[in-house]
Amino acid sequence: MSVITLFKRYLRRKSNPIDLLKRLYPARSDFRSIIHVGAHAGQEKDFYEAHGFDDVLWIEASPSVYRRLAATIETHNKSNAGKPAPPRHRTVCALLTDRDGDEVELHEFSNDGQSSSIFRSTEKCHSRWPHVVETGHTEKLATRTLDSVAAEYGMDKNLDVLVVDAQGAELLVLSGSENVLKNVKAVVSEVSTIPYYEGGALYPELHEFLTSRGFFPMTTPRRHGDVLFLRRELAEKVA
Repeated sequence: MSVITLFKRYLRRKSNPIDLLKRLYPARSDFRSIIHVGAHAGQEKDFYEAHGFDDVLWIEASPSVYRRLAATIETHNKSNAGKPAPPRHRTVCALLTDRDGDEVELHEFSNDGQSSSIFRSTEKCHSRWPHVVETGHTEKLATRTLDSVAAEYGMDKNLDVLVVDAQGAELLVLSGSENVLKNVKAVVSEVSTIPYYEGGALYPELHEFLTSRGFFPMTTPRRHGDVLFLRRELAEKVA
């Protein structure tokens, strides 16, 4: 890899990955569908629409958070109902890993559930975000794979962008997405270079997994943040 390529990736590291994707490919209009794993309250709905996405599947693991997500998206859909070609937003309550039908515990965190995870937090997490703590509340949930959910909603073969924000479980989610990864153009994954969750995957593991499946990172990772991975044939044009 050239020094110029590394420098370009370093300069992009603070860009929002979706902004970066659209900046790299300003003339392309075929980035239309997106799955967002770890949806929380669907805060990005207007942002996605502004960037041309008109088919969005939101997936949230926590049933209590999901109820708010579903209500928010229902209201949003009603506000779009009068448009000539309204964007489609759908929601799913599912905890995604690499297997269907296992039972795991989801640990709730104090920041409105945004950091809730199947993994416990580490001392490094407490040091960096002292206001974010586990509440002690857990939910036992059955797992699903993204492949099974995407197939159910008809998005397994025609997905453009996959966003994974699973609080340390990103590699598990991606491992259950083999069919989706064969067709998706871009993956945006939250990554960490420091272990903030016990047993959570770190960037080198995610990098190895995605590059072995034909993706290329367009930014260099920070301690914790999102990285855009493009399918290699797209990345080679701009890397």
